[in-house]
Amino acid sequence: MYKSVSLTASNGVEIIKLLSEKLDTDIEKENNEYCVSIPEELGSGHVKAINFDNGISVIEADMLLNKSFRIRFKKDKLNPLVLLFNTESAVTHRNSSTAKKKKIECFESLMFSNDMKDHNTLTIQKGKPTSFLKIYINRKDFEEKLEEHVDNMNHDLETLFRDVNGVNLFSYSGHYTLAISEAIDAIKNCDTEGLVRSLFIEAKTYEILTLHFMQYSDDLNDPKKRQILRRSTIEKIEEAATLVKNDIATNFSVNQLAKEVGLNQNTLQSGFQHLFNCSVNDYIKEKRIARAKELIENSDLNITQITYSIGINSRSYFSKLFKEKYNLSPNEYLKQVRKDRSA
Repeated sequence: MYKSVSLTASNGVEIIKLLSEKLDTDIEKENNEYCVSIPEELGSGHVKAINFDNGISVIEADMLLNKSFRIRFKKDKLNPLVLLFNTESAVTHRNSSTAKKKKIECFESLMFSNDMKDHNTLTIQKGKPTSFLKIYINRKDFEEKLEEHVDNMNHDLETLFRDVNGVNLFSYSGHYTLAISEAIDAIKNCDTEGLVRSLFIEAKTYEILTLHFMQYSDDLNDPKKRQILRRSTIEKIEEAATLVKNDIATNFSVNQLAKEVGLNQNTLQSGFQHLFNCSVNDYIKEKRIARAKELIENSDLNITQITYSIGINSRSYFSKLFKEKYNLSPNEYLKQVRKDRSA
């Protein structure tokens, strides 16, 4: 069973006001922030919105519904450029011009604009925690700000913004970056009030826009030439690092580790460089030597046993790596530890 509403609005605060009417619930207003609480018969949670200068507005939603909710956004005087960043359970977007449904999973984003034909629909499923951030850009109001930067703007991005009345259908989706995720979390967790809160959210909104437009420009490149790591890619790199730490004795090759987490070797290498400031092989060595130090301190194993337990087959090679890291040979460190134990 669905709860459905239709809204004709082009910015966040207008949407909140209409949503309040449709759901027959009050608006809570604090400074320039408007909030509607989800009525009990529909579920729990809230939808908040703030309008800023230059045609920018932001909606932050967090809810758990007991019936699925479909919001139909009808065209107002013009079509805004809309960016949706999903942070929890999947939501579904549908554009009436193409009739195609697009499922937006956790950590995915959708940037879109309707053509002049009608509307788009957002469907939120019941029984699933749902959280997303939505940014609206009135390109006509944003045009003055655009002129300050147009000389350095990517051609495709400029074309998108020059469609000030929103007459062209546009859609771009993908996993957003870790930096965007952190900025969204900062907005959701902001606990300041008044002017400071408003300024903080506005600054973070522009940060998200900047990062997202950089990502959009980067995605226009050949995949092999992309330089920005996506959130989903970073999670896979972290998964690879966890595999290494949890199975330190396995002699993972870069190719094997990349296949395990579903990345190509180049992406895995660049990801380790980005996250850990070292190559995959250097990361493995680092974790092995750190594990060996723990075993020397906390076990009764001898150096040969420790060497094999961390996946190194040469005792001399292990000694070399250990001394480079700690300025002592494994034997010297073992004697020091056991002396300290007996003291």
